[in-house]
Formats: sequence, C-alpha cells, structure tokens
Amino acid sequence: MKASVAFALGALRQPRRVGAIAPASAHLVSAIVEEVRCAPARVVIEAGAGTGAITQQLTQRLPQLKHIIVYECEPSYVALLRLQYPRVETVQECASTMHGRVAALAEPITIISSLPLLSMPKADSQRCIDAFIDVIARQPESRLIQYTYGHPWKPPFRLPGKYWRWRRCAVVLRNLPPATVWALDADAAVAVP
Repeated sequence: MKASVAFALGALRQPRRVGAIAPASAHLVSAIVEEVRCAPARVVIEAGAGTGAITQQLTQRLPQLKHIIVYECEPSYVALLRLQYPRVETVQECASTMHGRVAALAEPITIISSLPLLSMPKADSQRCIDAFIDVIARQPESRLIQYTYGHPWKPPFRLPGKYWRWRRCAVVLRNLPPATVWALDADAAVAVP
C-alpha cells in the first residue's frame, strides 16, 4: 500500500490521532533529523510514526543509530512500516507502554513524538506524556523531540517541575500546516537512579 493511501485511511479511521492533513514534509523531517544528530543517543523511539516519513530519514541519514523502536497504533500504518523498514522494531501499541520495553536500556534515548497531544483524548495524551517524562528522567542525556502546529511560542505541554526546560529548535513554515520543533531536556538532577 502506498504511503499516501495509508495516510488517508488512517486519518479517516482515527481523525483525532492524526494531527495533520498531510505527512511530515521533507523540511520538517530534516529539522527533526538534524536535532537527533546533535544528541548523544544511539537509540531512538518514534511515537506515532504514521507512514514513516521520519523513519525513512532516520534509517538513511543516521547509520550510527544502534536501535530504532517505532510505536504506532493504526494497523495500516504498522503494516506499511513493517514492510518498508524490516530492521526497525515496529510495535503496534500506544507509546504510553514504552517504559516497559526500554527499562533495561542503560544508554541515552531520543524520543521523537509525532503524536497530536492536543487533539488526542486527554487521558490518552497524559499517559503518553507521563511515559515520555518517565523514560527521559531515568536515562541520563535522554530527551524528547516533539513538533506542534499552531503557535510557535507555545510549548507542547506543561512541564512537571523546575528542572525541565523546553527549547524551540526550529519553525518550519514549509510544512502543511507549519510546524514548530521542540526539544525537552532534563537537568541531570532529576535523573532517577
């Protein structure tokens, strides 16, 4: 199945879980991949990979990555991802379950979230946010990269404490709709032993 057909089917089936009217543009993907390149992490978790626009560039442009784990709930997207990226670990579950799978990893992790946290059901969104915070708090030098649509000055979600900080990485006007890329880094003091 082509990515464009899979995207349309997924958007029709789960409109609140598809945050855009088109897959991420090459410009948005480049901004995200450059942000991943700057991180020490060799393990990447992609939450809400959709049709794989970001996955493709991670596999092609960052050969130093040791492991890529993709979380996606939409069955047509999962089938497409597994077919196109057989070496990527594709998990058909909500990203909120990620801490169980990564608990044994003793190295930095970069989480890339394409989840539309503002349009998802609030309880689902909060479970995902809690999982992101839990993972990056437990793994020193880990971080979350989240992109949003709308106001480029409004961070993706409220932070749980003073040791956390959002950093605006890029505003990508050549995307439909325009997007802002954010990174969430935790101060080493919040790391959980």
